Order: sequence, then structure tokens, then C-alpha cells
Amino acid sequence: MRNISKNRRAKQEAGVALVIAMVSLLLITGVALAMVMASGMESSLNGNYRSSSSAYYAALAGLEEGRGRLLPGSPNTMAGIAGTGIPALNVTLPVNQVTYILNPNTAAGESTATLMATYPDTEYDNSEFGAGQLAAAVKTYVNSVSGTNASNIPGPLYKWVRINAITEKALGADVNGDGVIDTTTPLFYDSGSTPATLVVSTTPPSTANQVYEITSFTVLPNGTEKLLQYLVAPQTYNMSFPSALTLAGNVGSFAGANSNPYRVNGADGSGSAPVVPGCTPNGTTKDAIGVTNAASAATVTAGIPGNRTSHYTGLSGSTPDVAPVGLNSTMATAASLNQLVQNIQNNANAVIPNPPNPPNFNNSGTTYNFGGPGWPAGMSASNPQTVYVDGSFDLGPNTGYGLLVVTGNFTYHGNSGWNGIILVIGNGTTTFIGNGGGNGSFNGAIFAATTRDAAGNPLPNLGTVNFDISGGGGNGIYYDHCWINNVQQPPTYKVLSFKEIQYTD
Repeated sequence: MRNISKNRRAKQEAGVALVIAMVSLLLITGVALAMVMASGMESSLNGNYRSSSSAYYAALAGLEEGRGRLLPGSPNTMAGIAGTGIPALNVTLPVNQVTYILNPNTAAGESTATLMATYPDTEYDNSEFGAGQLAAAVKTYVNSVSGTNASNIPGPLYKWVRINAITEKALGADVNGDGVIDTTTPLFYDSGSTPATLVVSTTPPSTANQVYEITSFTVLPNGTEKLLQYLVAPQTYNMSFPSALTLAGNVGSFAGANSNPYRVNGADGSGSAPVVPGCTPNGTTKDAIGVTNAASAATVTAGIPGNRTSHYTGLSGSTPDVAPVGLNSTMATAASLNQLVQNIQNNANAVIPNPPNPPNFNNSGTTYNFGGPGWPAGMSASNPQTVYVDGSFDLGPNTGYGLLVVTGNFTYHGNSGWNGIILVIGNGTTTFIGNGGGNGSFNGAIFAATTRDAAGNPLPNLGTVNFDISGGGGNGIYYDHCWINNVQQPPTYKVLSFKEIQYTD
């Protein structure tokens, strides 16, 4: 009996062990399956993330191509180029004008002829302007310069980029708070106001620039889609010149040229500047010499040789034409001028010295020369440059083209010349110095102001400037709006907003 009982217990224990083994095996199998599923899910998530990221960056590349080609200085610019639908800067783009940049994947058999039919732009009607508006719009198509699949190097796989004007309806906001969502008036971005703001107007202020909408759509070979959108506006320097020569703040001393060839003329295009393609003098006449301190007008007038007063002609019609002038917000104060100089430095073709000096550093005792170390190569009438010189500068017997900023004293010679803008916005007592006779000339505008003290610290108000020409000093300064505009093209289009949109075909 005792043996029988032992055998039963042994069999029962063996049965329990089998059950435990089977349960353990099931648990192990479940864990293994869970790990396999988790691994597969992680791989799937990683794959989806990679696809989503790839589509995002492809669409972003489209946005950046569109933004870059709005710049007049871009080698592939569309601004003002016939056949692109994009007007020149300061010319309003109509609300019903649409430009598409097409980027078919030719390796996959796509073509520009069929691209929009394959990947239609439904967002224009559905989300922005209303049903039927895209069909009624004036559409222009240009090819991408991204080089997709060129030379076996695939470029970004976005399909198209759309560039158009924007309205309150497209933005979905009552920008001016008049209780009406305007459907036809374009929006502008006024960077000259404080704070900067959007403007709804057919006659915007001079400091406002039109807002463009850039929309980019991409589809990857695996079907992943992205639709991204920018609102952009040109970042401009907002410089405006009331005279051929403007002396801001108090004028300490003024000594005009005593030679017969020398002139200061406020009539637009009165000099002999090289022609700016697409621009002709508009008949505007500014003052010959403008001063912001009314009392300084007498100082300047007294410094002009008595037998040369008729050589200073401009808006007033009397000679010498020396008049008090107003300045826009960008150029009216020491603080705004310092900010302007900083903006130009940040976007200059050349900064001298390089690396730059630290802030609030007075380097006016150091003189740099035209063509010296750091000077940009290739400067010409067809390739003007922006140069920031932190210190004094000697132009020598040379002619320059572009926008020149000098933070110390500026010196030129009889055969010196410049086409564009010269800003002498400096430290201590800023002086514009001319030496000797010659036949050089300045076409565009010259502006001088003192915004920092002798230690380089910002002044609360504009300081004292001086102007001194010994001998002829060349044959004068001539207002020229073509060259003024030509050298202050926007360095970039500022992104005002960015968003991702759900695409529906």
C-alpha cells in the first residue's frame, strides 16, 4: 500500500511539473513574440519617422528655393525676370497671379507637362481663396534649379512650389480689425513701424513690403506626402535720402571745394553714372545738401566759397541749395542708425577687419584702404558689393560700386569715385575728407552722422560731423535713385510664419 501511494504522488508531481513547464514555455513564447512585435513596431516607427523627415526636408528645400529665387541678387532670381510672373521689388504682385516652380522626378517618368495634373494644388482653393479661384488665376510655370537626378545626383523630391500674394481671406484673419475679411487687397509687412506689423493697403507706406506666400508640396516614392508653407517679406534696410549729401546732427565745420568742376546736384541722374539695367532717372529732385539741425544750414552755407554757390543746386531752386531735411525712422536717431549699421554688417559681402572688432570698440584711429586685405573681389558696375569698414577708410584714386559703411573718417582723392551709397556713421567726430583736384565723382547718396563717442560708446543723440574738401576734391556728388536702389536690394526674405498643412487630393 505504501509503495502504491508513493507511485501516485510521483505521478501527480510529474503532472504538475509538466504543467509548470508548459506554462513557462508559453510565457517565454509570449515574451519572445512581444519582443519580436515590439522590434517590428519600432522598426516601423523608425521607418515612418525617416520617411516623414525625408518628406519634410524635401518640402523645406522647395520653400528655400522659392525664397532664394525671390532675391534680386540671386543668380537664379525670378524677381523682375520676364516669364516668371514675379515682379521687381517694390512692384505689387496681383492677388490673382500665381507662379509655380516645377520639379518633376524625371527618373520616375514625371514631366513638367503632367506634374500638376498628377499632384494637383487643392490647397489654394480649399484653404485660402475659395472654390474656382485657382482656375481663374493667371498662372506661370518655371523649372526648378535643384538639379533632381542631374548627373546621377538626386536632388530634393518636392513636386512643386507655389508663390502668390496673400490677403486677409487667405490668411484667415482680420488684420486691420475693421470687421471685414478682405478678399482682394494684398497684405504688406511694415518693418518701419514699431512694432513691425501687417498692413492691408493698396497704397502702403514706403517702409512696407509685400508679403508673399510660398507653398511647397512633396511626395516620396513610398507615397509619404508633405505640404509646407512660408509667409515671407523682404528684409530691407529702409534707407531713404532727402539729399545728395546729408549731414545728420550738428555740423561742426564745413569747407566746400573751391574748384570750378565741383558740383553737388540733387537732380536725379544728373551725374555720369553707369547705367543701371532696367532703371532710368525718374525726374525727382532732392536738396543738394540736407542738414537735420536747422542752425547747421548757416554753417554749411558759410563754408561754401562765394564764387561757387551756384554749383550747389537742388529742390529749393535757389543757390546754394542747403536746407533742413527730415529723415525716416531708420535714419533719424543715433540708436536707429547703430541698428542699421549692425544690420548691414551682418549681411555685408566684406567686413573689415575680419574677424570683426568687439561691440563698442573705437577703431577710427586705424585706416583701411581700397583693395586692401578683406576687400571683396570682383566689385564692378554689374556686381556692386556691400562693404562694412570698422575704422577709417581711404578710397584712394579708385572707383567703387555698392554700399559702403565707414565707422571712422572717410577720405577720398580727386580721382576717387563711388556709385551707390556711402554711410559715414562713426565714432568721435566723424569727418568726410576730400583732397586735391581730379575727375572722380559720387553718384547715388552720401550720408554722415556721429552715433558713438570717442570711446566707442553709443550716444543718446546724434553728435557732430564735419566735411572738409581741400582743392577740387573731384567733380562732385550727384543724387541718383537708380544706384541708391541698386545697392540696397534685400539681403534676404524674412520668414514671418511657417506651418505644415494637411494635403487632400
